[in-house]
Amino acid sequence: MPLTAEQLSRFLFDADPMDTCCKENGCFDEYDAIAEDILSKREQGQSLEKALRGTFDEWFGEELAERVDAPALCRRLANQYPALCRDRTAGRQ
Repeated sequence: MPLTAEQLSRFLFDADPMDTCCKENGCFDEYDAIAEDILSKREQGQSLEKALRGTFDEWFGEELAERVDAPALCRRLANQYPALCRDRTAGRQ
């Protein structure tokens, strides 16, 4: 079963890679749209790391996004949600 935007948003909420203080402020939907964008990029065939970096760049700007350890975040995601790291375009015509 593929990872849902809700699951990815929850993961990002818990990890808070952009240090938005969403947990401290109870902003449970902080990463909802960002999760949607990441999954959209994965649907377009981007690697997980490229999708994360590109989305964070778009939402927060390159300077802030550079602070995120994208490879480490990818490893954490891959460990928790292996389906996210599979090629999402495999088997498509």
